[in-house]
Amino acid sequence: MKIVFFGVGAVCSVMARVVYELSKKSQSEKLEFIFVVRNIEKSKAHFFKNEELIETAQFLEADSFEKIFKNPKEYKNHLSKATIFINSSIPSYNIPIMNLALEFGANYADLASDIYNEKVIETLKFEQQYLDEEFNKKSLFALINLGISPGITNFLIGERIYAFSNLPYVTKVTKIEINLLEEIQSKQLIFSWSPNVAIEEISYKPLYFKKNKLKSIEPFSKSKTYKFPYFKNYAEVYPVFQEEIISLKQSFEDVEDIKMFVGGNEIELMKNLYQLNLLSNKYYYGYKDSQISINSIIKNVIPKMKSPEVIEEYIKNKTIKYAEFSAIADISLEITYPENPKKVKSIESIGVSFNRYTDLTKTPYSGSTYISYPTGIGAGILIYYTIQNKKRNKIKGVLVSEKLPALLGATTNDIIKRELTSYKINLINSIK
Repeated sequence: MKIVFFGVGAVCSVMARVVYELSKKSQSEKLEFIFVVRNIEKSKAHFFKNEELIETAQFLEADSFEKIFKNPKEYKNHLSKATIFINSSIPSYNIPIMNLALEFGANYADLASDIYNEKVIETLKFEQQYLDEEFNKKSLFALINLGISPGITNFLIGERIYAFSNLPYVTKVTKIEINLLEEIQSKQLIFSWSPNVAIEEISYKPLYFKKNKLKSIEPFSKSKTYKFPYFKNYAEVYPVFQEEIISLKQSFEDVEDIKMFVGGNEIELMKNLYQLNLLSNKYYYGYKDSQISINSIIKNVIPKMKSPEVIEEYIKNKTIKYAEFSAIADISLEITYPENPKKVKSIESIGVSFNRYTDLTKTPYSGSTYISYPTGIGAGILIYYTIQNKKRNKIKGVLVSEKLPALLGATTNDIIKRELTSYKINLINSIK
């Protein structure tokens, strides 16, 4: 199995490690990693507790990925006979890397989509999905928007809704609400994801579906109080627009209401910046012939993501005291029993929680953030078991995560969930 990563960062290092461990545990075919990067030295720093993985990997250094996209044949020694190409860089590289995968006959996976543009909003379609026919023709798959949320949350939602179709009574899903918690308690201001990406997401007007109509509201204009399963306190959560909104509406057209919320102290910081008008794109005319937006100033002064070594040290010296990530989907149901025409309403909650972050210092994942760890674990597990099941099941085309349960089957779905728990990610399943 030859896996090619484009870009190395916090999530990529976790993905590579979990695939390495799964392959070793199952004693499957020989595993080979190729990392396409701009700077080998900086990239290797993300694997500072993974010497054995680095020893078996190859690094292809290119000062510009565009050179590879324009002249792929010059890099065929590294890219040919690959099992899968994974975009672990930025969403703008999704399509170029997908085209590379098609040219070299490789499967594909990515972590996110560019959804903050008019075309996606008008069509409610990810740009990767326009290549569905090409991947189908070549019997290749392309897994898009992987990770923990989107990714594992969609997978669990898809599995549960798929199960409803096999019940002896009619079960209608009327609403899906996803609630995210991103909480970190530390002595310093520490970001667990790119501040630039966070600012873009938070500044965009949240979109949601109500009675099948796409609606929008101002950021932070509404909130609700939510109790996450393992979190001690109640959290204030705010509407947000992410890939799940589009993906779930595509997959489950009959669900009238779909909404997403996020909370935690990092989100509270963003709320304060937004309400102080510090995320504005208005220009400040301070000097002759110069114009600088307030938004750009904030992006430059907010602390950047720290290196794995620094993160590990922060945990050891208790600068970071506690961190937790949680993603819970509340699925509202209307159940109609054959002998009773009266509809019974209930809510099923499914999702994941990761609250043992400080324990990572004892593992090869030390230095990961509390966001990159569950994201990389979720993406790596889904990729690995999709590859393993491709020969038995005709898995092809561009696929979102909620489509996988029906394709992989009950046995593999159970294995995926067991693997998640083995990596200290708690699974939530309850009826309210």
